[in-house]
Amino acid sequence: MAYFQLGDRQFALKAGSQRVGPAGTGADVVLPSGPPNATAVVTVNADQSVVIMKAAADSEVMVNKVPLGAEPSPLMHGDHVELGGHDLRFGDTKQQGSTQMLSADQLAQAIKARASTPGKPTTATGGRLVSQLDGREYEVPNRGLVIGRDPSAEIVVAANEVSRRHVQIAPAGQGYVLTDLSTNGVWVNGERVAKEQTLARGDVVRVGNEEFRFYADVAKPAPAAASPVATPPSPAAFAAPPTPLPPTRLPEPVTAAPASPPLVPPAPAAPAPLAAPVAAGTPVIPPPPSTPAPPSAPASSRPALATLEVLNEGPDKGRRVDVHSALTNIGRGPHNDLVISNESVSDSHAKLQKRENGWYIVDVNSTNGVYVGGHRVYGEQLLAGAPDLRFGDVKVAFRPSAAPVDSGKSTRAISLDELKKATAAKPQAPPARPAPVAAPPEPELVPLAAKKSTPAWFWGVLILIGAAVIGYLTLKGG
Repeated sequence: MAYFQLGDRQFALKAGSQRVGPAGTGADVVLPSGPPNATAVVTVNADQSVVIMKAAADSEVMVNKVPLGAEPSPLMHGDHVELGGHDLRFGDTKQQGSTQMLSADQLAQAIKARASTPGKPTTATGGRLVSQLDGREYEVPNRGLVIGRDPSAEIVVAANEVSRRHVQIAPAGQGYVLTDLSTNGVWVNGERVAKEQTLARGDVVRVGNEEFRFYADVAKPAPAAASPVATPPSPAAFAAPPTPLPPTRLPEPVTAAPASPPLVPPAPAAPAPLAAPVAAGTPVIPPPPSTPAPPSAPASSRPALATLEVLNEGPDKGRRVDVHSALTNIGRGPHNDLVISNESVSDSHAKLQKRENGWYIVDVNSTNGVYVGGHRVYGEQLLAGAPDLRFGDVKVAFRPSAAPVDSGKSTRAISLDELKKATAAKPQAPPARPAPVAAPPEPELVPLAAKKSTPAWFWGVLILIGAAVIGYLTLKGG
C-alpha cells in the first residue's frame, strides 16, 4: 500500500488518481494548511507504481528539493514531496518488508573484528554523510539524523535487514556519536558497533548493504608540551680532541701486492681547525648544481582538451578545471597533474587519457573507486559523450572539447611501413666524427753519455791480432 506520512499522521493512497492539497481545493488528501496553488495529483497505477504531477500550471510542488515540471514524476519509497510548506514522506509497504534475523554463524562472521586505521577526531560541527552508492550528501542537523527503513527517517534504506529506525547519529560534547537502534547491527569501518561509538572523520558507516562516509570539522590537536632546551656545551669541551677509535683492520686482497713501507716516515698532518660536526652520510663537498630545466609553456597558453566541473554541494560547486594534457594523473598526492584534496580520494587515484578513439578513464587501484554514470570502473573504460565521473566522494562533470591533441603529449602506435617512410623522409645526419685517439707515449730517450761504452784497449788488442793473422797468411802464401 502506498501512503504519505506527515508528522505522526499517515494518509493512504487508493488505486487510481487522487488530489492532494489544502482544504477548499477539492482535495482527497487534505493538508492542514497552504495556498490554493499547493496542489498535486497522485496516481497509483495497476502495477502499483506511483506518479505525481502538478494539479494546475501554477501549482508549486517540490520533489526531493527539486521543483516539479509539467511532466509527471515517479515516486520512490522515501521521497520527499513539499506542498504548501508541508514535507510529505512517500512510503510503500512493499518496500518496508520485515526485520530479518541473522543466524549465529552469519552474525559471528559479520562481527569479526579487523584492524582499522584510527581516524581524525572531530568537533560537534559540520557533520555530514556521503553515500558511497550515488555520492549524495546528507547534513547532520543539531537534533541528529536517523537512518532506517521507515519513510520518516532522514536517510531511507529500503532493505529487509534494515530496521525501521536503524541507527541515529547526533552531535555530542566531543564530536558525533553513533547509536545502534537496530536488531541486525551497524558496522563502522567493518567492525560492528557494540551500542554507541564516537565517529571520526573518514569513518565508513554500513547500514544493510549501503555505506556512508562520515565527515565533520577536524578537532584541533592539543598543543604539545614544550620540551626542555638542552644546555649548549661549554667551549672547554672542544679544547681536547676526542679519543680516536681504534682503526678497523680490513682484510688484504689476495691479488694485491703488499705495499712496501715508506723509507721516510711521513710528517704528521697539521691539525684541522674546529668546525661544525658533519652528520653521517652527508657529503663534505656539495654536489655541483644541476642544470635547471627549460621552463615549459604556461597552461593558459595551451588549448584545453577537456573540462572538469565540480558537482558536489559546497563552496567548490561549479568550479571548473581545464585539462591541458592528453595524459592527466588524478589523486590526492601533490605529484598528480590534478590534485583533489579529499580524504576519500587515494594518493594516486585515476588517469584520464586521450587516445585516438576517444577519452579513457583508468582506475589505478584506488580505495574508494572510480565511477562513470553511477557504475564503478574496473580497469579502464571509454568515456562516451560527456558523462559524470566520481572519484571517491567527489563528483565532477566531464566535458571534452574539440581542441586538437598535441602530438608531443600522447603516444601513437606506428606500423612498420610508416616507420620506413618516416625514416626515408627524415634527413640523414652527417656521420659523427670519431673521437681523437691518444698517441702512444714515445719511448724515453737515454743520453749517450749514460750508455755503457767499450774500453779503448780492447779495440787496440783486436787490431793487433787482426794484423798478425793477416801477416802470417801473407808469409805462408809467399
